[in-house]
Amino acid sequence: MSETKSEEPTVAVKLFVDKERCKVLFAESGYEFVDVLFSFLTLPLGTVVRLLGKHSQVGCLDEVYKSVEDLSADYFQTITCKTMLLEPLNAAEDLCSDQL
Repeated sequence: MSETKSEEPTVAVKLFVDKERCKVLFAESGYEFVDVLFSFLTLPLGTVVRLLGKHSQVGCLDEVYKSVEDLSADYFQTITCKTMLLEPLNAAEDLCSDQL
């Protein structure tokens, strides 16, 4: 029986880095990766970052949140799309508020 080596999935990301300041100045990737990255903000972690003043120490999500916050609305279909990323709503919000 011959064993075939399967390739691991990869994500292509191009980065332009200022090494003196340890900052990424520009990043380019496929839309699938960007969608996944932005989807992290729709999790409660995005809300934690917002509520703790972007110093939540939840990995690099502070920086992702700040980057989206600073991103021009021109890069979104509507300003509502940007707001949805920065201030996601919980589907159970109405149910929970009825219990109070």
